[in-house]
Amino acid sequence: MSNNQGDETKRVIVDFDGTICGFAFPDTGPLEPGVKEALQEIRDMGYEIVIHSCRTGSYWEGQLSMPNRLEHFKIIFKFMVLHDLPYDRILIDENYDKPIATFYIDDRGIGYHGNWNDVVNEVRERTCLDQL
Repeated sequence: MSNNQGDETKRVIVDFDGTICGFAFPDTGPLEPGVKEALQEIRDMGYEIVIHSCRTGSYWEGQLSMPNRLEHFKIIFKFMVLHDLPYDRILIDENYDKPIATFYIDDRGIGYHGNWNDVVNEVRERTCLDQL
């Protein structure tokens, strides 16, 4: 399957916090139920699994109370190894380019399926839930 950007790699980009582990930033939450089996099934379908997280962004540099991006990379790596989770690589994006992928899996993502009204309604619903 082509991802329509000249790269024929079957690739799934997966967020970390709130997707692979429960959200407890800057710590890591517990392993999300079913994630190990799901990642293995995705890999068995022939997809490269790439972890891409805000943790590895450069905006953490110089903030004394926060681990830097390399430390965040290590946190993700240790979590993945500790739980024996299948993956191919963890991105540390120096240039902020959106990584090319066939699919993106993210707890904060909103899927677009040809209807912007559905997107706006989802944003509205999530905004109301956040305010509770």
